[in-house]
Formats: sequence, structure tokens, C-alpha cells
Amino acid sequence: MKDFPNLSLEEASAFLFEPFSLDSDGLKAFYIAIMDFYDRYGRAFVWRETSDPYHILLSEMMLQQTQTARVLPKYQTFLSLWPTLKDLAQAPLDQLLSQWKGLGYNRRALNLRKSAIQSEAWGWSIPSEQSLLLSLPGVGKATAAAIGAFSFQQKTIYLETNIRRVLLTCFFAEDTQVKDKRLESLLQELLTYVEDPKSWYYALMDYGVLLKTLVPNANVRSAHYTKQSKFENSNRQIRGQLIHLLSDTGAKDQEQVIALLSQFEEERVLYCLGQLKDEGFVEEKNSVYRIAKS
Repeated sequence: MKDFPNLSLEEASAFLFEPFSLDSDGLKAFYIAIMDFYDRYGRAFVWRETSDPYHILLSEMMLQQTQTARVLPKYQTFLSLWPTLKDLAQAPLDQLLSQWKGLGYNRRALNLRKSAIQSEAWGWSIPSEQSLLLSLPGVGKATAAAIGAFSFQQKTIYLETNIRRVLLTCFFAEDTQVKDKRLESLLQELLTYVEDPKSWYYALMDYGVLLKTLVPNANVRSAHYTKQSKFENSNRQIRGQLIHLLSDTGAKDQEQVIALLSQFEEERVLYCLGQLKDEGFVEEKNSVYRIAKS
């Protein structure tokens, strides 16, 4: 088991629990079982060893829909190049996007830089208030809750993909179309037993990763489940290639761009270029495109 090298399949099967009841006894038993698993087999990552809000924001942005193995070297590289929020705010966008290559969803890199710029108003720091965290570009409820729990030990309601899988498997095994509000209410009840929110949420996520390898995906029973669209030959692929082309090799005129992305229809390439221009990734002058300077 690549995510848990010290855990055999036989040992893992011992952690396939029968569904828990929603009364206080069931909730407490669930909490104890999850923490027992984490104490024995919890995973270690460098971002789990810090409470620095900038480091947590960086890791959370990178980890969205991205495997941890791909995130680790990028996380370390970013902190070596831009060790503070001020450094990141001043980073040239083309360099930032070049280093982001391989993580996908380039909008996250742009939002990260915008968040760093915004942090100047707070003395180049990240605030602890959830309302202020939610004002950061690209920071939604889950990311704000993660920063609150991992940086400030707040008992936030943190619901992400792996945690959702755990709750659906352990409490709603027979239910379909389960709304997040039910799961958030359950997390609120479970916090009654939690002393260390940081370890608690890491434990839930790790158990969710284990379940992913052992049982069918319970997240399909969420009312909010949507299957990810194909990347190959999508506009998302075109956008990614445009960004990496311009950040890695410099400005290109329209004809060069179309020729270098000739595997895609010209209309789609131009449409994606227009999108990237509107969103602030790309600037254009006299039909010459380059990564935006600011």
C-alpha cells in the first residue's frame, strides 16, 4: 500500500469498521477509532510539521485535486524561492507559473499570488478570522477552515473530499444524495470530543485515503458529487499548454501560438487565449502574447 508502507493489507482490513450510530456513544467510538488509526499509521508530511499560515495556505492551494507526491517537491521549491508572503507577492508571474507546472489548475497559482499581495494590508501575514480568510482570492470554506485548524487550532468545520468519504462510509452507508449540510452538522457534533483539531482533521483525511484503496468510492452518494471531466483535448489542456508555452519560452505572436498548438482547432486556441487575457494571466499587444507582468 503505497500511501501506508508500514500497513499491510491484512492490518488495513482491521480498520474497516461497521457503520457507527449517530448517538453520543457512536460518535465517541468513531472518534477513538479514527485517532487510534492515526496514532499507529498517520502519514508524515513537511507541511504537517508547521503552523505557519503562509505555509499552510501554500500547501492547501497545491493539494487541491493534486497528489501529495507531486506537491512535495513543488512546496519545497516555492518556499526556497519565495520564503515569505512578501517575496511571493513580488514574484514575476511568468516565473511563478513556470514553477507551478505539473500541479494543474493554474488559476490557483494566480490566486496564491493575489492572496500574497492582499496580505500586505495585514503586515504580510495571514489573519486568523474566517471572514478575512474567505476574502482571499480562491479561498473557499474548506481552505479557510483548514488554515483555521492547522495554523490556529480553531475548531472549524473542515469538509474536503477524503473527510466526506469517511463520513459517508462510516455513518451514511445506505444513504444517497447526502447533502454537505448533514456532514457539516455531524462534524460539529464530533468536535465535542476533539482536543487537537489539527491532528483530528489529519486523522480523518488519512483514514479517507485508506478507504479509497479498500472500498468503492462513497463520495458518489454525495448530493454534490460530479465526475471530473476529461483533461485530454479539453480547453483546460489548451489553457495549460498556452501558459507553459508563454512562461517557458517567452512572448509569441498569434501565428506562432497557433502553429505550436496545431493539434487543436485555431478557434479554440484563440478562445482560450482570450480567456487567459481576461483573467489576467496573459497580456497582448499587436497580436503578440506574453505572460502578464503584474
